[in-house]
Amino acid sequence: MKLMAIDIIGTANELIKRALKEILLLLGIILFGLSAPLLFTVGIEILMWKGADMSIWAPVYFFLGPFACAIWMVFLCHFHSIRQWQRAGKLDTWREDHGGIFHTVGKSMWFMIGGLFGSAITEGIFLYVLFTTFPQGVDRTGKMLVFAFAPLFVFAPVLLVLLSRWIRRNKYAAVV
Repeated sequence: MKLMAIDIIGTANELIKRALKEILLLLGIILFGLSAPLLFTVGIEILMWKGADMSIWAPVYFFLGPFACAIWMVFLCHFHSIRQWQRAGKLDTWREDHGGIFHTVGKSMWFMIGGLFGSAITEGIFLYVLFTTFPQGVDRTGKMLVFAFAPLFVFAPVLLVLLSRWIRRNKYAAVV
């Protein structure tokens, strides 16, 4: 029988490295998602103003937009009800009052998927209208105008959720 040496310390080091890498990746995704509205409004306009190559930045902008929208949809999904329960002093029972872990996480996932595909669809509509209206393209000023309106389409699902909750705010005013 052949003896086998087990490297416990090496395995623990690899586990720690992998865990740190995953934590940093998660923090990077969250940081991107939370800073996306600023990056997708002010950041892209600064790039345009500085004269950056938009043949590179425009596809990146429109590819990452749905993912940023999906991250914001996860945060907005339960925000209104969590704030209500927090104001009422019942935050510790919030999850059970809203159907448990499977219901709340499931609703968050549906909001995320809806935000991803809703943003992709509205971006597609925006780009289709843009390219059919201006088939030869636009100049620098026109591009700045395009990217000034683009966040309205990139974050359209988020804006629709916020608008619908603002319209129905009196319904949410009283905690049942």
